[in-house]
Amino acid sequence: MKGLLELKKVYHYYGKAKALEEINLTVEDNSLDAVIGPNGAGKTTLLRAISGLEEIDRGRIIFNGERIDELEAHEIAGRGIAHCPERRRLFYDMTVMENIQLGAFTLKDKAKYSKLLDFVFEIFPRLHERMKQRAGTLSGGEQQMLAIARSLMANPKLLLLDEPSLGLAPKVKSRIFEAILQIKQEGTTTLLVEQDAVLAMAVADTIYVLEDGKIEMSGTREELEKEPRIKRVYLGI
Repeated sequence: MKGLLELKKVYHYYGKAKALEEINLTVEDNSLDAVIGPNGAGKTTLLRAISGLEEIDRGRIIFNGERIDELEAHEIAGRGIAHCPERRRLFYDMTVMENIQLGAFTLKDKAKYSKLLDFVFEIFPRLHERMKQRAGTLSGGEQQMLAIARSLMANPKLLLLDEPSLGLAPKVKSRIFEAILQIKQEGTTTLLVEQDAVLAMAVADTIYVLEDGKIEMSGTREELEKEPRIKRVYLGI
């Protein structure tokens, strides 16, 4: 099966330790897929490998029909992949609006810029209220909203979201995931890495379970909820 993104037998090592082992993964166009797993499973490494921040040791990564694992990170971004990293990585001394504008640095289409700006303010109205405020003075939830908004301003074909609910209160988590669903409905293909399996499985089309660098199982929410180990380890049932 061919998808927008395909990983074929991808391996990545840190020294002699395997961080990723024979990863096979397909993300279809217009889908929202999730990777769940415990801390240290390799979830962040997986996204960093896709966006070119980590060099894979074996295998192939294909995006939109083109092999990208031999490209530099900025070239991969230029192909239409936006990476919203764990712990936000904002420019904290700059304003909300300046961070948003930086996300659109390579976007030359002014009409598209205006449309994207309207969309991010629609899904995150709090950012519109805080436009002139320095990013470092925002709450944790607002900073996460800004990190996602900045990534969306690049007009990506594929959005990589790394632990968007990390460290947030339950109510704020819910708001972030409502926005993620709106992003999907708008037509942006998304690959989500998330430790909160309940939230991830509630929104994802396909869920991949990554443990010790390997994909141990995958399927829809309905399929995985039938697995006793998933229920016990990830859903607390």
